[in-house]
Amino acid sequence: MDGSRVALVVANDQYDDPGLKRLVAPAQDAAALAEVLADPSVGGFEVRVLHNESAQEIRLAVEDFFADRAPEDLLLLHFSCHGLKNAAGELFLAVADTKPARLASTAVAADFVNRQMADSRAQRIALFLDCCYGGAFPRGMVVRAAGEAQVRDAFAGQAEVGGGRGRVIVTASSAMEYAFEGGQLATDAAKPAPSVFTGAVVDGLSTGEADKDGDGWVGLSELVGYVTDRIHRVTPNQNPQMWTFGSQGELLIARSRVRRITPAPLAPALLEAMESPLPAARFGVVDYLRERLYDADLGQAYAAWQALHRMIGDDSRRVSDAVAGAIAGAELVVTPPEVELTGETAELRLEGPPIALTASASASVSWLKVEQDGAIVRVRADEAGDASVILSGPIGERTIPVRATLPDTESEPPAPPPEPEPEPVPRPAPVPEPPQTEPRQTEPPQAGPLPEPAVETGRPPWWLIAVLIVGSVLLIGINWPGEAESSNLWYDVETTGWHVYRSWHDPVFLSSVTALVVSLISRWAGPVALGVVAGAVAGVLQDAILILGAGIWENDTETPWSWLAVLGIGLVLAAVLLVVLRPERWRLRPVPVRSAALVVAGGILLLASGLINHPDGFAFVDVTVLAVLEPVVVVALAWLALAAVEARALTWLVATATTYAVISAIAAVPALTGGDAPVVFLAALLGSALIVAGVLSRVLRLQSRP
Repeated sequence: MDGSRVALVVANDQYDDPGLKRLVAPAQDAAALAEVLADPSVGGFEVRVLHNESAQEIRLAVEDFFADRAPEDLLLLHFSCHGLKNAAGELFLAVADTKPARLASTAVAADFVNRQMADSRAQRIALFLDCCYGGAFPRGMVVRAAGEAQVRDAFAGQAEVGGGRGRVIVTASSAMEYAFEGGQLATDAAKPAPSVFTGAVVDGLSTGEADKDGDGWVGLSELVGYVTDRIHRVTPNQNPQMWTFGSQGELLIARSRVRRITPAPLAPALLEAMESPLPAARFGVVDYLRERLYDADLGQAYAAWQALHRMIGDDSRRVSDAVAGAIAGAELVVTPPEVELTGETAELRLEGPPIALTASASASVSWLKVEQDGAIVRVRADEAGDASVILSGPIGERTIPVRATLPDTESEPPAPPPEPEPEPVPRPAPVPEPPQTEPRQTEPPQAGPLPEPAVETGRPPWWLIAVLIVGSVLLIGINWPGEAESSNLWYDVETTGWHVYRSWHDPVFLSSVTALVVSLISRWAGPVALGVVAGAVAGVLQDAILILGAGIWENDTETPWSWLAVLGIGLVLAAVLLVVLRPERWRLRPVPVRSAALVVAGGILLLASGLINHPDGFAFVDVTVLAVLEPVVVVALAWLALAAVEARALTWLVATATTYAVISAIAAVPALTGGDAPVVFLAALLGSALIVAGVLSRVLRLQSRP
């Protein structure tokens, strides 16, 4: 959307002249239309509302509205009022101080609006006239104005506008018809509602149903078509009209919250395999369709979703379980699962495959306000009560319970005289009081839930970064290498005589440096950086547990208790990372079969590298059976990454498993350089590479075919 998007809504329902009947709808029109146009997830307009203003104020506002605009600006002007004509048949818009006998001086002439539109530099202008010009009067509808007025003639000058500029005028009815208001007669209306026309406009924009072609945008011609259909369901006697003058292409009025997705056709071979009498063939189809659920091509993903649902009742238990797991793994995950509102705005984060993230958010009640910006849904409440946010998409619907409790204003009327005057007495001042109660309301959450919003927006909280930096610096200090071969990283005296000196490239030191460097940029790199830090911390913890468990830490020549410190610091870092990064649910299945096969094969090779004898006749497992810890940990991390559904969990777990696997490969380098065991090194290197390939294939969604 290039250029500014600006809207002016003019509504008039009170008239000084007794001859002009009071209207019900305009005030509701203005409020409803302004809200949906200003919603950044829908219209994104900068909106100004004029309600019951004088003719002079409105003329000045209209001239300001069209003046000094850029060519790429989109302007939308909406009038909701009486429409009147003079003896010459010229159209006037009646406002608060209009006198029917003096229309030229007390009303807003259509010709005046016409000239301002023609003189504006903006190339895209839409004018909505929710006025009526004569016609039938069905029961239950309120007539706006009588008489006939020719809108097209009033704005015919727009046809001569050049320079590639387009003007579109939309009216609630034709020249020979009334425009109607919903509800009862104006004098009897207990609960006013928007007019039939404006109500349909608001519904079409807010729900996205006006987006007929499903391209994610509501064009003006789409909107008018939708509004016409809606109005005809209420009264077939009203026909909205649209005139275009010099307009080229569609005016995109709003984003659509509803994505209409057309499933892509499935390959004939795949359809045949779905009907195969062999369970193994059908199981292979499920594996393929599971991968397609995560496809960025929404047509492919939707087709896979529909195909899996057709296989739910498969007579093979193995196939039906795989289908159920694939469908469950692709569901929309909403964090948090329920909302407690205490006056502030709350955020919901949507996670899952792209097809799930097409869900649109709406509120179950009018007082609950919902704004959606991609995968973030912001919720606020104007009243207290129980409601829900409804998330609707092509693969189903989720309902998130919302409990709203407005802040306690606690207006205590104390006896002392100084208090009554400034603070407790002014009851109608709900705006100043929240600032007094908000500090008390916001202080408690800082102790616990504070980290969550920061992570939900993709930016780790500062306290976490500080802890990671301090912990990494301590680990670097404890494991500082010093001079070459000046201190042992570990030394197995009793069994093999193997030892590894602290060096600038040993895995513990490199892991500590990696954790520090990445922590410094994690505020901007988000979950990926935190995942790398988690992988480095896991490497440090694994080495500390192995050395402490094997009892070889006692031979550390300089700091015999350093490994206890390393273990303690590593546990603290791992704990704070898990507090912030923990997913809503830890999943172990389903996992992509081919990716899992790569991970398991890599784990087997890593295990083999610890079992293969070196030239001196010893294998790593002879030093300690805890040598099997490394392949077990890396396979476990990779498996969690393969099974993850939440986007954030998938991101950091993949980064964690990849980092840990790379550290494992580095740890095998001494087998080549100092132990003269190239087979051990190659097994560890290939095993780590297979694990990295497996987890990355989950992120890249490599295609697998049955």
